[in-house]
Amino acid sequence: MILDAHGDILTDMYNQKKKGMKDSFKKRHLKMYKEAGVTHSIFVNWTNPKTDNPNLFNEIFNNAFLELGKNDDIFYICKNTEDMHESVKQNKIGVIIGIEGIMQLEDTNQLRDLYDKGVRHASLTWNEVNKYAAGLNSETEGLTLLGKEVLDTMQELGMIIDLSHLNPRSFSEVIEYVKGPVIISHGNIKNICNHIRNYTDEQLQMIKEKNGVIGICGIAPFIASEKDNQTVQTMVQHIDYAVKTIGIDHVGLGFDFCYYLYDGVENNHVEGLQSMSDVGNVFMELSKLGYSKEEINKIKYENFYRVIKEVIR
Repeated sequence: MILDAHGDILTDMYNQKKKGMKDSFKKRHLKMYKEAGVTHSIFVNWTNPKTDNPNLFNEIFNNAFLELGKNDDIFYICKNTEDMHESVKQNKIGVIIGIEGIMQLEDTNQLRDLYDKGVRHASLTWNEVNKYAAGLNSETEGLTLLGKEVLDTMQELGMIIDLSHLNPRSFSEVIEYVKGPVIISHGNIKNICNHIRNYTDEQLQMIKEKNGVIGICGIAPFIASEKDNQTVQTMVQHIDYAVKTIGIDHVGLGFDFCYYLYDGVENNHVEGLQSMSDVGNVFMELSKLGYSKEEINKIKYENFYRVIKEVIR
């Protein structure tokens, strides 16, 4: 089994529906997911903070619930770990419905309503500063009182708290505020590539202390600043560094293949990891480094599963 902790699929479904394409996942993604052997994924609603549509967040979700329901021949909505096992039995992609940035979330009442509809994951921001927390566009602002209310609600309900895109202050304040495991669904290692979206050793240790997991991703500029080094081998160096820094139990995969959100972009621009079809190359490279089958399975699936089992009730 393979769990990808981050895919912008719900947003892509919405974008393609606006262009007149129905059942876009089957036409654009299903073959690659099958070739990769991906059994589970967190599909997120990414609402562009720069949108001038105040209803975009709701429109993406309304379409997502409709399309996921209509395509129940390939999708199994996972609200807990029992559902994750059932999705495997039925040979369907186990979908954990998530949110990447809650800028347009009205309040905790709406969050509860989304939970009732199946949402089990959220991050507070996508780089922007909003009424809940500060993303990487700010160096000074942090977690707000409203953000703490959202975190309280997520912990009460049993939802996965994702620290991706938070600035260092918000990151630390969320870590200090919450009790259970947290994740970085997609991000890489700052000591290998000094990108604003990558994480310091200190932040990695915070994740370990919360018994959480970081999902190493396949975004080219997060992997390396030099194009010649934007390869699957360098991505695996990020995985290996994280394992050596915080242990094999705290590292997973959050590929973030999002090239498909942009017109005219046909692949991920990472040599050996251009699309979901290529994820087998990651495990091949890990094997070359001496990782055992048991260790690779932890990275593939088991570590995120552990967090999900503890958090989602």
